[in-house]
Amino acid sequence: MRMSATKLVGVLAVGGALFTSTACGPLGDIAGGGAKDEACKNIETELRGIASSSPSFTGGGTDQTANEWLDAASKIRSEGENAGGDVQSAASAFATDLETVANSLKQLSSGNLSGGTPNISQMQQHGQELGEACGYSGFRMGG
Repeated sequence: MRMSATKLVGVLAVGGALFTSTACGPLGDIAGGGAKDEACKNIETELRGIASSSPSFTGGGTDQTANEWLDAASKIRSEGENAGGDVQSAASAFATDLETVANSLKQLSSGNLSGGTPNISQMQQHGQELGEACGYSGFRMGG
């Protein structure tokens, strides 16, 4: 079965997002607390939200998904700023990755296939860095 380019980019990006969806897991209580802990919990919530919005890749709604991801990127960046330090830099890098994916989805949905594809391995690396910044050491793909 062949997969459309839009769906493929979406699936890969969701994989990257799910990679970090457990980033603020059980070690969060040990790692920081206060603003950092709260920011990590909010980032996790945001990532779970965008991961659950992925079914719109099966048809229309790609623009809506892209807009949701742009909004999520903004929220993740803001939460990173609230936490500061390594969470801020990791959240900013991952938010930039989400924005890149969202913009690629918008281009693909409009028929522009020359916009390139997001660097999924970079997104996964930034996700891992975000997880480490939030104090989570066990990464896995999937929810």
